[in-house]
Amino acid sequence: MINRRQFNMLLGSSTVALSAPSILRAKDSDPIRFCWTNTVSVSAQTQHTLKNTDIGIRNDVDVKMTQFAGSPPINEALVSNAADIGSVADFSAVMMMAAGVPLSVVSHQSYFRSAVMTTKSSGITKIEDLKGKSIYGLFGITAYLNAQEAVTKAGLTPGRDVNFVNIGTAELADAVRTQQIDAFFMWDPWVTFFEYQDLAQVVSQDVTPSMVLIMRDAFMNERPAEVTKLLKAHSESMYYAANNHDIANQWFQSLEPAKSIPTDVIETSSSFDPVWAASSIEQMDLSVTEAAIQRMQKMAEWGYAEKLIPRVPDVSSFVNSNFSSAAYKELMATGFDPDSVKILDEMKG
Repeated sequence: MINRRQFNMLLGSSTVALSAPSILRAKDSDPIRFCWTNTVSVSAQTQHTLKNTDIGIRNDVDVKMTQFAGSPPINEALVSNAADIGSVADFSAVMMMAAGVPLSVVSHQSYFRSAVMTTKSSGITKIEDLKGKSIYGLFGITAYLNAQEAVTKAGLTPGRDVNFVNIGTAELADAVRTQQIDAFFMWDPWVTFFEYQDLAQVVSQDVTPSMVLIMRDAFMNERPAEVTKLLKAHSESMYYAANNHDIANQWFQSLEPAKSIPTDVIETSSSFDPVWAASSIEQMDLSVTEAAIQRMQKMAEWGYAEKLIPRVPDVSSFVNSNFSSAAYKELMATGFDPDSVKILDEMKG
C-alpha cells in the first residue's frame, strides 16, 4: 500500500499548475500552443503520442505542448492568450462558456469514468444505504454532477437525505487512505486506483464524462488551415495510442501525477473509453455529437442552479465541429498506418 506522501503526490498535484503561463501574442509563423494535462486516461496517452512522435510533423503542424496539472490553469492560459488550444473536462469548458470567453469546443477527446465510492471500512456496498451519510469530493467538476444524479436516481434527495461536502483532492486522498469517511466521488484513473489499493468500492458509476479540446476563436479565424491539420494529427495520435498501449502507457507513467500508477490501473481505467480498443481508423471521428452538446447544456443548467456559474450559456453556440469534421474527411481520404509512425527520440538517435 502506498504511503501518505505518494498519495498526496498522486492526487494533490492535480490542482496545481505545472507551468505558469506567460502572456504572448501568437503570429502566423508561431507554433500552435497546446496546453494539456497528464491526469485523465486516454486523453493523456493521446497527448503524449502527439508530443513524442512525428505525427505532427507529418501533418505539417508545429505544436508546442505545455503540461498543466488540470483544467483551471489551462483555461487561465487560454483566457490570457498564453495558449491557443487546450484539453479540458467538459464542465470546465461549460464554465468558460458561461463566462462569455471567446472560445469554442472544436473536438471531442476522450471519455472517462466518474464514480461514487464507499470506503472499505464503511461497510456500505449500495448507494441506497448512503441515506444520512456525507459524500465528499471536489465541487465544480463533472463527477460532482454525476454523483448528485446517482443519488437522486437511487431515491435520495441531495441536501436532505445525503449531504455533499466540498474537499480538495489532497485532503480527500488522506481521508480515504485513513478510512475516515464513508463515501466520496472521484474520476478515473483514481477510481480504479482506489479499487486496486482495496481502499474503496464503486457503488455507482458514469462513463459519459469527457475531455474536449477548446480553442481561442481568434486563432481559428486567423489560422483555419492549421486547425484542421492539428485535429487530424490529434485523431492519428489517438489511434496510434489505441494500437500501442505499452509505449503510450509508459509515456503516461513518465510524468507526475501518473508516475506511481500501476500499468494494470491505467489499462483498466482506459478501457472505459471505447476508442482504447479501436481497430479501425474509421472510429476516429472526434466531432462533438448532438448528444454531447445536450449533455453539456444539462451541465450548464445544473451549474447555474448550484451557483457554480453566473448564467446558463447556449452551449451549441460555443461548439464548432467544422474543423473536426474536415479533419475526419481528410483522414478517410489519406488513410493512416500506425506502424509507419516514428518516435522522435529514436529519430534523434
